[in-house]
Amino acid sequence: LGAKAYRFSISWSRVLPTGRIQGGISAEGLAFYEDLCREALANGIEPVATLYHWDLPEALEREGGWLNREPVEVFADYAALC
Repeated sequence: LGAKAYRFSISWSRVLPTGRIQGGISAEGLAFYEDLCREALANGIEPVATLYHWDLPEALEREGGWLNREPVEVFADYAALC
């Protein structure tokens, strides 16, 4: 296909099942994206990640979602991890 870049979304829930670093980081979730990026680079394709694509973790949604201030703060932790 000749693609030079590949855009993908990182699933917040796949990396942080509870939405928070304090709830535990999924090693399998991180490994999935690390492998994806490694393979893309090995094939001359630039990986371009989107950190949020309408997939707020269910635990945060149950607490009020984006109407609550906390997801803004924990998103910063998630973004730093990614």
